[in-house]
Amino acid sequence: KPRQYPEKFMLRGAGTGKSKFIRGLLLDAIDSEEHNWKLARKYEVITKNEPLFEEHRVDDAELVIVAYGTAARIAKGAIKRLREHGMKVGLFRPITLWPFPELKLRTLSSKIKNYLVFEMSTGQMLEDVRLALQGYANIDFHGRPGGAVPTPAELANVVAKIYDKKD
Repeated sequence: KPRQYPEKFMLRGAGTGKSKFIRGLLLDAIDSEEHNWKLARKYEVITKNEPLFEEHRVDDAELVIVAYGTAARIAKGAIKRLREHGMKVGLFRPITLWPFPELKLRTLSSKIKNYLVFEMSTGQMLEDVRLALQGYANIDFHGRPGGAVPTPAELANVVAKIYDKKD
């Protein structure tokens, strides 16, 4: 059932009656600017100290899958299959998507040059990975939006094709 709000809080559009004033947290422009700079400093500290991630079998990897959530679980199954066939594949799993662990991913790119972003979407994390790795590594993408859950075998086939083309 829709929630009903008191009339005094409702906006009715232009030319429909008495105007209403909507204001932000701070009214004074200087106070607002100072508050925004304070938030920017806070976000900088969070970005530096809070990114969480997991690395799985990246020590000798020649290709790394970047995946989170259910896609990361699928990737671990695919990695097991691929390694049984001699392919050195690892996983970088961001645990926090904000702040995104871009510095750690970029550091990893100093020794690993091939990445596959795997998502159960059209690529919401892809841009974060591109920002972190652009110019440092090769980036491929495989996404499955909708409702079909990809299997480790399907992902392993995708990775094998990319693996064969690397370098």
